[in-house]
Amino acid sequence: MRIENFSRFTMFSVIGSVTLMPLLVLPAMIGVLVDQANMSESLAGWSASLNFLGAAAIGLLISLRIHHLNLRQIGTLALALAVVADLASAFMAGPTTAFLFVRTIAGVMLGAAYVATISSFARYDGYERGFGIFVTLQFTISGLGLYLVPVFSDELGARGLFVVFAMLDILALFLARHLPDEIAAIKEHRESKSELRVLFTLAAILAIVGFSLFEAANNAQFTYIERFGVSLDISEHQIGIALLVASLIGIPGAFTIVVIGHRFGTIGPLTLGITIAVSGLLILLGAETYFWYFTGGCFMGFSWAYCLPYIQSLLASLDRNGTAIAAGTSFSTLGSAIGPGFAALIVGGGKYGNVFTFSIALFVVACVCFFYASLHRDATRAAVSQ
Repeated sequence: MRIENFSRFTMFSVIGSVTLMPLLVLPAMIGVLVDQANMSESLAGWSASLNFLGAAAIGLLISLRIHHLNLRQIGTLALALAVVADLASAFMAGPTTAFLFVRTIAGVMLGAAYVATISSFARYDGYERGFGIFVTLQFTISGLGLYLVPVFSDELGARGLFVVFAMLDILALFLARHLPDEIAAIKEHRESKSELRVLFTLAAILAIVGFSLFEAANNAQFTYIERFGVSLDISEHQIGIALLVASLIGIPGAFTIVVIGHRFGTIGPLTLGITIAVSGLLILLGAETYFWYFTGGCFMGFSWAYCLPYIQSLLASLDRNGTAIAAGTSFSTLGSAIGPGFAALIVGGGKYGNVFTFSIALFVVACVCFFYASLHRDATRAAVSQ
């Protein structure tokens, strides 16, 4: 099986995965902040939310001008500043306003670099398989991080964790030269719609809302799944293994689209994936032993990785210059911020079941949005072809 632009997509995937590190190891990072930086579970959750909120805000601004921006320049500058922000986080880690502020700045920088990277995929043929490669790498890194961070949390500490983040930012900065060094508006895409015309189509609105709710649901449960394991008296080592396997089992899920492409369309695979996620949450709601904690986590890991490339491909198909995928990514990052924030409000007293129920409701609404987004996109294409 030959994948067009494989080496280019691999470079994009590495850069994008680095920009997502606070998300990829989120529950482990929350654990480190609680145990090593004297932060409450709620405050640690809000530090993550502010990080994602900063990323969402800058991503939305970029999406409104994506046709007129040089993605390589954006990625390079943002990653350079992210190095500074993550190093500052290492020395400020603690229950202070300064730490929350610097995590917001880090989110802005990483968000800008991420949007530049994810938009780069849409500009090359075979982008749906490129997204599959990207998500496969994300879940590989997440699995390793979720195992290693809890196991070595005492030695690493909060300071060490953010120093590692900064070192990875430097790696991504080195690879940023592979991002497109061109402006879409001056290429031979004169027939392309403006950014706002793309974003105000019904298909784009529904797909973006669905992506936001999907990420809010996943990050709400993901933020506290490590703490939920602790509440079941599961050891940190066992939790690390469960989170490792849950992420690694997402690899075949993400790779599905690389193998089959869009042979079965979009909405069918997405409905299947979200059904698996809801099943995993129902398992967690009734979990009292390590076996069911492990099983529910694996369902969630597979579903998340399996759905993401299909969602990203749906958005990329609406505008090959990257407007829809950039805006969708921004709003999904907003969902990533809102999810942990609402979870922090309802988790008081260790009520993790509230978080899982909240996530189920969001998944159901997201599935409905994707269904109608896909229908409207296909109907629009059919009308144009007649």
